[in-house]
Amino acid sequence: MHRRFTVHAPSLARLRQLALIGTGWTMIGLGVLIVPLPGPGGLPVMLLGGAILLRNSADARRLFVRMKRRHPRLFHPVERIRVKLRRRRHESRTSADNQQA
Repeated sequence: MHRRFTVHAPSLARLRQLALIGTGWTMIGLGVLIVPLPGPGGLPVMLLGGAILLRNSADARRLFVRMKRRHPRLFHPVERIRVKLRRRRHESRTSADNQQA
């Protein structure tokens, strides 16, 4: 008896995730290309691409955590901003929940 392997079409959520991962890498690449130009244009573009990538790729998150543990002084500013944004998001959710009640 032969087993047939069926190929399933990726779900809409998976396609969205792959598109966002591609967008993140594209923005990082564009940021690298923009770096030689005058002004800080490349850095914000690369940071935005990295943020998109970190939100949508488990491999990127794993690498980020590993690098953060190896080089804590290098990633301290990033961690400080991340904690501040998380605290702000939590406070806005808490105040929204209190207004609904």
